[in-house]
Amino acid sequence: MKRYYKFFGRQLGVIIACLGIGILAVFVVPFYWWIIVVGGGIVYFGFTIMNHNHHC
Repeated sequence: MKRYYKFFGRQLGVIIACLGIGILAVFVVPFYWWIIVVGGGIVYFGFTIMNHNHHC
């Protein structure tokens, strides 16, 4: 019976680690990707405006 609990403890650790990685993958990583995408969009539109502005 003791061997079963040892295996269950290891399995429980793997489950908790997978949940933690899943939470990071769902909430933290997409947040930074949105910051990168919005920053890239602002830079792109800034260069577009500068290239189409013939006042300078």
